[in-house]
Order: sequence, then C-alpha cells, then structure tokens
Amino acid sequence: MRAWAHAATAALGVARGRIDAVNVFPVADSDTGTNVLLTVAGGADAVAALEGPAGADAVARVFARGALLAARGNSGVILSQYLEGLARALPASAGPADLAGALAEAGQEAAGAVADPQEGTVLTLARLVADSALTAAGAGADLAGVLVAVSTRAHAALAQISAQHPVLAAAHVVDAGACALIVLLDALRDVVAPCAAPAGVGSDLSWLPEPIDLVGGHLAPEGGGAFEVMLLVRTSGRPGEPADLGPLLLRTMQALGDSVAVVGADGVWQVHVHTDHPGRAIEAAAVGAREQVVVRLLGARLTGGAPHELGVVACTGSTDLGAAHALAGAVTLVRCDGAALEARHFVRAITDAGTRRVVVLPGDPSGAHAAREAARSLAPSGTTVDVLDAPDDLRVTVAVTALAGAEDAAHRVAGATAALSRLQTTVVEQADLAAALAAVETLLAGATVGGGAAQRQTLTVVTGAGVDRSLRAALEAEVARRWPDLAVLGTGPVRGLPALWLGLD
Repeated sequence: MRAWAHAATAALGVARGRIDAVNVFPVADSDTGTNVLLTVAGGADAVAALEGPAGADAVARVFARGALLAARGNSGVILSQYLEGLARALPASAGPADLAGALAEAGQEAAGAVADPQEGTVLTLARLVADSALTAAGAGADLAGVLVAVSTRAHAALAQISAQHPVLAAAHVVDAGACALIVLLDALRDVVAPCAAPAGVGSDLSWLPEPIDLVGGHLAPEGGGAFEVMLLVRTSGRPGEPADLGPLLLRTMQALGDSVAVVGADGVWQVHVHTDHPGRAIEAAAVGAREQVVVRLLGARLTGGAPHELGVVACTGSTDLGAAHALAGAVTLVRCDGAALEARHFVRAITDAGTRRVVVLPGDPSGAHAAREAARSLAPSGTTVDVLDAPDDLRVTVAVTALAGAEDAAHRVAGATAALSRLQTTVVEQADLAAALAAVETLLAGATVGGGAAQRQTLTVVTGAGVDRSLRAALEAEVARRWPDLAVLGTGPVRGLPALWLGLD
C-alpha cells in the first residue's frame, strides 16, 4: 500500500497532461489529470508521514483520508471516495478475494459520492473492474492474476464505455476520469507484480489517447454553473446535528448547481459543486464547521482569457465577494465560522493557481502571516509568491482589480502595489446618499491636495450587508454625473460593515 501511494503519484505525474487533454466532461476545463494528481499526491504525502508498522488497512485509511482532504475537482472527489471504499473493506493483510471485495466496495462508494452518477464514465469502469476482480479471484487467481485481469478488462472497456456517454461520444474521446483510474490501478499492478503487465497495456502510458483540440469548452453540458466551489465541512458537535452530514449536504448542493459530489469519513466531508451562486452554496454548507473554502471560475467559462503567467489568490471573509474575485481570475479563499486561514490553505490555493508566480492578497493580518509561511515552504519548488499589503476586503478588491490587466506579471504586481500605497479610504456610517457623496467629495479634495489629479482615479465602493442595492446604484449614478472622469467599481456586501466603505485611488 505504501509503495502504491508513491507509484500512483509518479504515474499520474507523467500522465497528467494527456489526461487533461481529453477532459470534456462534466466541464471541458482540461484539469482532470491535474486534479487527480493533486488528490493522490495528498494521500501519498499522508502515507509518507505515517510512522511505524501498519497493516494494509491502516495505510489505506491514511491514504484515503489524505486524498479526501487534498481532493480537487469532481474527479478528485470521486477518486478520494473510491480510496475510502477500498480502505473500508481492506483487511490488515489482503489476499486475492480480499482485494477483489475491496475493489467492489470502492466502486460502490464512488458511485454514492455523486448526485447524478452517469454511465459511460469512471463510475462504469469502476464497476467493470470490480466484476473482473471478483471473477478472477473466484477462479483461483493470485494477487498478480487479479490485478492483471483488472488491467486487461479496464483497458479493453475504456473506449466502449466512453462511447455510451453522449458528450464523450460527440467529442470522440474517452472519459478522462476513467483514464485516471486505469493509471491508478496499473500502478498497483506494477507494485504487486512488476513483470505481469499484459501486452500493450504496460506502464509506459502509450495507451493514453493523443491530446485533442478543444475550442472554448463548447462540449460542456448545458446548464452548468460558472463557478466551482469546494470546501470541507466538519461535524461541529452542536445539539441535534446529524452524525452523517453527507446526505444533507448532497441534497442541498443539488438544489444550487450540478457536478455535485460529497464524500466523507471520520467526521469530515469534502463538498464539490458547480454553481452560478457560490455565496449561496457556501452558506448552505453551514450545517457544520466550514474550512478550506475555495471559489474558482471554471476554466472553460473564462471567455475573457485571464492572464496565465501570474496567479492570484484573494482572501475574503465575505461569501458574497468570492464570486467577484473569482470573476477577475483569482483563486478565492473564503474565511468561514471565525476560523483563520492557515499556511496549508494558502499552499493549496497557490498550487491551484497553476502558475510559477502567484500574488496573495491575505485579507487580514493573520492571513498575511500564514501566507508568508506558505511562500517560504513553496520557495524550494520554484514558485515565487508575492504577499501584498491587503489586510481587508476593500484593499483586496482594489488589488484584484489592479492585477487583472493585460501587462506582464512584473508590471501588474508593481501596479497593484502602487495602487494599495496610494489608496485613501473612509467609512460612511449611515446608509445615506448625501453622506456618501460628501465622503466622496472629501476623498477627492484630499487627493487633489496631495499632488493633483493628473491620472484617472478610481472609486471603489463596498457595501455593508444591510445596505439596499438601490443606494449603491444611486451613488454610482450621481458620481457619474458630478465627476464623469471618476471610474466607479461597486461590490459587496460585507458583513459587519455599517453602510459604505469607500476607497479612492
């Protein structure tokens, strides 16, 4: 089991690009290979940290839990539950029948993690794999024989099952998640029996399909949400809280989006949903303690083409600002239930940005400390992390806007840093248009006194949770009338803010 965790990570690292290239379902965002790699690598890291002797069952549980906590995307969530099912059924020392039974349990658990399981995907392959394992074990095969049977069946069935799914059939590709499962199981075969690979399905990955050219994600099914939301939900111990939060979370997320997957073990659940309303999804998950809350704009929906040479991680305490920051291309971390963000959360988000240089906007002072700790830990990997002085939601919003330009990375980072240093702010305590306009006038007067108004100025308006939207609209209209050269960016709401928070750059 220990060797498998390591070998599977290595194999998926090699296969990642080819698997990404055939990813068209449930969204053509070319990240299934990456998501599964990061998921399995999280499990492998947990196994590497396991000290002392342990049976196959104990190692499998550590592998599965690490994968669950590290899971990315729909594919990663499904695979983490596959490992959980395997771990649940595996004894301390497993023979052929034990392994076959565990593979059958793994397939059932994976199917149960998905709100809308579909034929022609990794779930179909998992069932066929289990059937071939049970048949081989029943016929007296040893461990190597069982795994060779599994490998042979999986490779032979890949194209056939994919042709059953209309999206995959239309794109003339195989299911990316199924490819990832084959790589995972082939790694187990090679660990148990290094020389037993069937002809044509060895570990050189030559069987993987060649990359295809997808245009704009047009093959994604209709009705999918624009945002991906992932978060962990832990039991909080509150009176009346159900012991198993999974069914409730699954039903709740189904009402808010698609590509829903919920997996859990030992009091923690990983939740995944594609939705147009990330704030609602995060709020709806408050059936337990929420952490590691990430909001991203799905890659295939990003028609504006966010620059890829510079990644941005934006942090906020407002569930409603998560979508706004994600729309600008940021990986957004949302603080929930009073819990501070930790270095491990930043490491995950920085990794998810997928670039060699990443700007972090920490959102609060404790987040800045954790972000710098994460930056130090990632430095040996070659990732450069700039932690900007953005300790609140207003400054994070200003910086996200400044970083969304088309210039090279260095110019954008310098521009955002300069914008934050120039920023003048004020809070309007009352939800009153006249008071807000007076505050704008004071800010403009201060900017003029401080060195003229030669450059175009931007007014950022953040509203409090209790402020009617019509007030912000009226303010923006009146500002446009009085100061036509002043650009206005409105966002919100932010809980705890009395009325309006204004920033002038």
